[in-house]
Amino acid sequence: MPKTEEKSNEITAIPELIRQLDLRGCIITIDAMGCQKEIAKEIRLAEADYVLALKENHPLMHEEIAGCFRSQIGLARQ
Repeated sequence: MPKTEEKSNEITAIPELIRQLDLRGCIITIDAMGCQKEIAKEIRLAEADYVLALKENHPLMHEEIAGCFRSQIGLARQ
């Protein structure tokens, strides 16, 4: 497993790790801390898909995504 620099953290280490792995066709799951635009971009560049956590501290995005799910199961708000 590759090491990261001493002052690195999870958010900076994940894109570095993604670039070192062959992830083509894989589905990557990451907790809420890893829900970063740069990480999603690196996953797509690696020709993989992702499932990222979305917390309610992003209310507009959370409501938009929740609305998509509600509409798919027939529970869209009137």
